[in-house]
Amino acid sequence: MSETESAAGGQQPATDRDNLDRLLRIFNGGTGVSMGDKLVRAIEAQAVYDSTQETQYECELADIILAAFKGCRFRSLPETKIRLEEAKRKVTINDPTPPPTTRLPQRVKTFYMDPTMDMSSRRDTIIIPNLTTKSARARSMIGGTPITKETAIALRKITVGSTVHSFSRDWRKAALVFQDESTKYPWGLQTHRNGARAFILCFQAYLMKHLLFGKNYISSFATRNALKPSDFERRKALSSAICEILWQAGSQTRCCLCLQQDTAFFDTDYTYRLDGVTEKINLYDFKKYSDLEMFVKRHLSHFEHENSNGCILLLYSVILSRTIPKIFEDLGVVEHQDRFKFLSDNEECLPGLMNLVITGRATQFYHNGNIIYDRDGNLLPQPLKGMRERSNVGLLFWDKKEDDDERTEIGSMLKTPKSPIWLTLLNGQWGLLFSNNLDLVSDWRVEHHFDLYYYTGLIQNTYAIITIETLRVAKTETPRNPEENWGHTRFTRRFRVKTAVARKREQEKIPPLEQAILSKWYGANVDWNGIYPFV
Repeated sequence: MSETESAAGGQQPATDRDNLDRLLRIFNGGTGVSMGDKLVRAIEAQAVYDSTQETQYECELADIILAAFKGCRFRSLPETKIRLEEAKRKVTINDPTPPPTTRLPQRVKTFYMDPTMDMSSRRDTIIIPNLTTKSARARSMIGGTPITKETAIALRKITVGSTVHSFSRDWRKAALVFQDESTKYPWGLQTHRNGARAFILCFQAYLMKHLLFGKNYISSFATRNALKPSDFERRKALSSAICEILWQAGSQTRCCLCLQQDTAFFDTDYTYRLDGVTEKINLYDFKKYSDLEMFVKRHLSHFEHENSNGCILLLYSVILSRTIPKIFEDLGVVEHQDRFKFLSDNEECLPGLMNLVITGRATQFYHNGNIIYDRDGNLLPQPLKGMRERSNVGLLFWDKKEDDDERTEIGSMLKTPKSPIWLTLLNGQWGLLFSNNLDLVSDWRVEHHFDLYYYTGLIQNTYAIITIETLRVAKTETPRNPEENWGHTRFTRRFRVKTAVARKREQEKIPPLEQAILSKWYGANVDWNGIYPFV
């Protein structure tokens, strides 16, 4: 500003950047100005900041606040804390229109305010607290909306089927914990033989999607090195996977994230039995994907530690992102909704939950489209809803107990996903099958010869590389038992024989994983590369 303008018009009002600079000088200089007033004003100034500067501004403001209040008990000032909460609830970045009224409260932005917390900041705005205990992580948050008793009852009923029963110890211990970096699969998440294994592998599938194909450019060199990520790269891919699953469940318009606090938010009676998790949840609703990414990156530790209820929090987040009325609409459940639940009596994930995490819609079947007639041609009382479009992650299925005429139908929407990543359900055991070649699901010539990686996440039988060959191979004249009367396909696979006994004998010789692969590439030759087929 020139001297003439200063003399004529006086001093102009301070801008948002001036308030931020003044706040920095106050913190560094130790003046007698009330820090609470300046902090509230700086956070309110966030509302007028444009989207291109939002991330940088938030990061800088959070760093200044943490640096300023290090060693100061800011949370002990009740008046300042209340005013800060009110100011944060008024902030809506680049969203002048008020959010519509829904079953969930509006989104609340959260900053770190705990001065005793050790922070590690990165240039790409990922701020991750090095917190090891659940109570420390819970104290590191402010904002959000406490869960109500009605929402808690609805969540308990749709997951375990009752407000009396709760999650087992296996589900409480389940979290998104990475394998050690010294192993052959540092990108993998640890799983155990329990019901949460399938749920964790869903996040593993989307993690591999972002790790292999999430870069701006894709090359063979980049995809090969993607299987050797650093700790920073794999955690970044994990946060992106969580964001995509939640945003997909919310129809690409909104989502809800659940975090656990220390204390319960409501009193209980005979209609609700405490489980130590549901009644302590804080709800955060988002309507911008960029806000969700920043929030998940800053609170990723809530889902990474054992005994942190990480999988339960993500399960509730997916359900509330889709909303319970839409879930029943996807399922086609009109009557007796209280009898439906996402987990079986053994706490295994049912098809409705798996489809909700994989595709964003809680359908109970894997086929394409809707089926309105039964096998006899009679009209069904209600159509059986299936897949509407190609999913980002596919599914391959095989169960030896099923008869050939009554096998579970897997539609092409799941057999040919957008990314070469498939969850596998083999005789009740879940696994993950993927390729690092994106053209495998779009170019038929790539299917002549390719490698697939199989991963289970277990301590034993964890990882295998399988080679698939579908090219025509010359027949070899080898003596055979004439009683077997084997035929051959053009890929040198034997035809299934006509008798039931011989067909059963043939199927028992083929491993379940090969059976699932053959359902996608019929007649292919599967080579385990010297590894015993453990599945």
